[in-house]
Amino acid sequence: ESGFSCYAPCIQSRLTPTMMLARAAAAAARPALRQARPMSQLVVSVVGPDRVGVVNDVTRTVASSGGNVLESNSFSIGSVFSMSLLIDVGHDQHTILASAVQDAVPQFAVTAHENEAGDAAPAFAAALEVTCADGVGLIAEVTEFVANSGLSLSKLETKSEAAPMGGSTLFSLNGVMLSKGSVDEAKLAQGFKDLETRMGVSIDYCLFDDEQAAKMVA
Repeated sequence: ESGFSCYAPCIQSRLTPTMMLARAAAAAARPALRQARPMSQLVVSVVGPDRVGVVNDVTRTVASSGGNVLESNSFSIGSVFSMSLLIDVGHDQHTILASAVQDAVPQFAVTAHENEAGDAAPAFAAALEVTCADGVGLIAEVTEFVANSGLSLSKLETKSEAAPMGGSTLFSLNGVMLSKGSVDEAKLAQGFKDLETRMGVSIDYCLFDDEQAAKMVA
């Protein structure tokens, strides 16, 4: 222990005043350089054949490229794996980071898009749930009505599974409907009722309060 306690002062004593000033100036400059580097958000999507270790490969590459993962979402459909990441990274590092991820997972399709500044909370936000016996064209019919009503769908998830009693397949759709402008809720409700009657489906939607709506674009 005594050897280590005297080693640092010996090294320090060898530094000339000029060298010490240069070291202090360099240390002071490092935070300034980080602040001067403009940061922005990049959305990176990775799609390809599912395999062990792909999440680790991607996230390690992002970190080594100077990126910080703010949010991520991943899932598998059949044998295909999909992952999306919202990354905080230097504005001048977008292309470099995307290329590094592609090199890390060459068998995957990698796309990158700059994330635009967050919008204000939507004027209308509601959770949507559709359940029925599975059939051809159900998603198209529901999403067409939603689009024609001036609404966008966010966080959409659909699945088909065997009915509890067997003999049929049940379909379900869950998502979030958003609109920047006002929505005629009476007209929307009537439209969903007409869709239920025409297609034999069950449709429920629940309005979000202002705090929940704000989280949809956070």
